[in-house]
Amino acid sequence: MLLERVEGSTSFNQEGIENNPFKSRSIVPSMIRFTIPLTTPSLFYCIAMPKQAKLIHICLLVFSLLWPSVQSFAANNPNNPNIQNLPSLGDHTSGIISLAKERELGQGFLRSIRAQAPLVKDPVLQEYLELLIYRLASHSQLQDRRLDLVIIDNKTINAFAAPGGIVGINLGLFLFGETESEISAILAHELAHLSQRHFARGAEAGKKTGLISIAGLLAGLVLMATTGGEAGLAAITASNSLAQNNILRYSRGRETEADRVGIYTLIEAEMNPRAMAHMFERLSHASRFSGRNIPEFLRTHPVTKNRIADSYIQTESQPIKDYQPVLDFQLMRTRVLVRTAGPTIDIVAQMEDRLKTKDQVLLTAARYGVALAKAKKGQLDSSMRHILALREEYPEKITFVITEAELHMKAERFDSAIEVLQDALTISPNNYPLTMTYADALMKNRQASEAVRVLTDITTSRPNDKDAWYSLAEAQGLNRNTVGVHLARAEFFVLIGNFDQAIKQLGFAYPMVKDNFQKNARVQQRIEEIFLMKMKERH
Repeated sequence: MLLERVEGSTSFNQEGIENNPFKSRSIVPSMIRFTIPLTTPSLFYCIAMPKQAKLIHICLLVFSLLWPSVQSFAANNPNNPNIQNLPSLGDHTSGIISLAKERELGQGFLRSIRAQAPLVKDPVLQEYLELLIYRLASHSQLQDRRLDLVIIDNKTINAFAAPGGIVGINLGLFLFGETESEISAILAHELAHLSQRHFARGAEAGKKTGLISIAGLLAGLVLMATTGGEAGLAAITASNSLAQNNILRYSRGRETEADRVGIYTLIEAEMNPRAMAHMFERLSHASRFSGRNIPEFLRTHPVTKNRIADSYIQTESQPIKDYQPVLDFQLMRTRVLVRTAGPTIDIVAQMEDRLKTKDQVLLTAARYGVALAKAKKGQLDSSMRHILALREEYPEKITFVITEAELHMKAERFDSAIEVLQDALTISPNNYPLTMTYADALMKNRQASEAVRVLTDITTSRPNDKDAWYSLAEAQGLNRNTVGVHLARAEFFVLIGNFDQAIKQLGFAYPMVKDNFQKNARVQQRIEEIFLMKMKERH
């Protein structure tokens, strides 16, 4: 049976009631969704970032100007001895910017990132990370646990969080982190920035000192992202000479706080709490050999010996356990390793060398790596033999099912791919990576009407999924449904912040549905909603 990841991603709403944070958000008028901005010691809190992509680097520079965060507030909780010096969220600073306002700010930033950053389209990796973040969030101090995840197609080391429940990681985090607990330590740290309301507290500090307006900051960010940086940076820094002087003063307290809260989250989630210190040690070691290419994050927020020592001190009361490798994480890490391997790397030999391990989980991941590497080199028959052997041993593993289907599609055996996926979906209905792969296979096999049905279901349950809307538009085109193409394109453009193009697409659809009162009314209403979103974002 296919037992894993059948239920999809889940989370909690503001009242703490379990729901799916990655599925059930409306894309219409609220503007309270999130996405994945970028980080720095300030608004978007980075963990590390070597030579970041241009947009991400710009974002880091911008947000480093915003965050003169206030010092941590002491709040000892006798019921949770692992938490030390946590802030009281009932103080006046946490009320300066409401949770709804944070989400609204994050939504606008999300659209900018979707439009310009290179994002990863991999439903298997997406679901794995959504489930991992849900696990951590459910043990965190987040008040609002509705979250959005973005994966940046970049090999540098970075993870970030932004107001409104936006969490993002670079693929490079998988290249650097060697265990699920290490990746989780970074994500837990980022969730702590959200739970401790560092954005609201930093904005309050900025208000008191008159450093910067949030609207001006976001406007400058958009300008930097679209013009190359100089004009936007000048606009932001013109009246903010004090901002940078305050960053180092406050960032250490904020980062220490996030470290401690993140460690507590790891403990509650039954993960290795010492993984935080392990990651910091490796970051420190890597920075010593970076020369002039030290990540900008480490220049302003160095991983000091004191920070590493403090991370270990926080775990002194925790028993030392033997944390075994997690198969799902190792499979995802292998998937990223093969994906990011350049043309000069003999990735097949590299994966075959990993077969020497005696650990069963690492050996399984290495075998999977060999299959992926051979497929990347065009050795499809050999790759299929490896995957079929893995499927026989792990018939419930959805990752192997999808890889088999992907191999069939590469060999243009679309009927075989569809058969494999249909069998899996009878056991795991509505599974996100299975259904997305199934829709892809249907389109490649010119079964457009069925692909439309599948993708319509996905966009209904995951209205914030731009990849699903893009695929739906493509499927509608293959199905010769012009109205459907325009409607799906409109939602895609909304998600990347191109409101004019979204309204234009709906304008194309409007006369085509003039004889259908219900459809006509829906199109007209959606045009009005998007126009209001456009006006609201301008202000």
